Amino acid sequence: MATDLDVLVAGGGIAGSVAALSLARKGFATALLDHRRAAPPGRDYLPRVSSINLHSQSVLAALGAWDDVADVRACAFERIETWDGGDDRVLTFEAAQAGLRCFGHVVENDLVRCAVQRRFLAMEGRVAVAPGGVESITAGARGVEVVTSAGETLRCALLVGADGADSAVRRLNGIRCDSFDYRQRALVCRVFPERSHRDAAYQKFMPSGPLAFLPLADGSCSIVWSMDDDVAETVLRLDDDAFCERLGAAFDHRLGGIRSCGERFAFALRRRHAARYVLPRVALIGDACHTLHPLAGLGANQGIADAEALSAQLTRRPGADRRSDFRNLRRYERRRRTQNGLTLMTMDLFHFGFANDNPLLKLARRNVFRAVDASPAVKNFFISRATDT
Repeated sequence: MATDLDVLVAGGGIAGSVAALSLARKGFATALLDHRRAAPPGRDYLPRVSSINLHSQSVLAALGAWDDVADVRACAFERIETWDGGDDRVLTFEAAQAGLRCFGHVVENDLVRCAVQRRFLAMEGRVAVAPGGVESITAGARGVEVVTSAGETLRCALLVGADGADSAVRRLNGIRCDSFDYRQRALVCRVFPERSHRDAAYQKFMPSGPLAFLPLADGSCSIVWSMDDDVAETVLRLDDDAFCERLGAAFDHRLGGIRSCGERFAFALRRRHAARYVLPRVALIGDACHTLHPLAGLGANQGIADAEALSAQLTRRPGADRRSDFRNLRRYERRRRTQNGLTLMTMDLFHFGFANDNPLLKLARRNVFRAVDASPAVKNFFISRATDT
């Protein structure tokens, strides 16, 4: 393992892996620091999945990784159905009506990161995937020195923090992070409905939080059920039969009853946005600089867009001209922080607009659903935003 690098990417999730591969393809000596070994999923689906939109798919395809994902298992969804729990009207978006084959694909997170890291390891410009996380950072005029949790010392001209919501890179560099606790948890698991999902994604808005059913390639669904903390505690304690019954009722039995479910997991929901994305020789991407409510499934796509934008700004080997390097990083920050901030604000408006029983808001929601359903132009606007982050 060489210790003098152009770029060290800390964090081997989807965003970090895409950034490492993108930069290695540009000829930078790049290492990826990952505390988990990227192993391909087995026969059973893993609980964490993402809805990869068309723009993210094009990024992965340009890196040569998308076919590796699609060849294993990825479920294209051609229709989106969403409804408000207080209204029978269902708002439907059809890909064909927008001139698209599909809106995107639902795929396991680990399948994506494994495919990207496999391509990374085949690159001549890369260095290696190093184990561990970041323990300490020392920045100097000639670069950044990182000590890993495995006790290794690495030196780089640019450190990219892609190490998640509790980013050590962000914390050790003293970057402030604005945070809001939704006081909710997202419960995720794989379920087996009685009826076929018909290659559609479904979302119901309820005062307690949205419930999404995402289609999987074998006919099952991955659910993301956002609910208040106290409700989540109760639901997690239910046995499988009681949980399936409660889930089916909450979902209005849109796909019939729920025959069975897999293991359930829950994670706290918190909105975060870093005050800075960059410092001299340091850049943050993905969850290290922003997290949002999962109601639109945009998290992984935002991280991929961050990685793409950062790579686009690094047109020369970092380290030779600190002033020029920082100007490039600032261009990345201005572009992505503005776009991500707008997305976070929009998701908050959706969340707070739907997560209540206020009669006036219920009437407003009903009118908005009707207006969108009646206007192809407005529908196409929402489709363009959902497929291109």
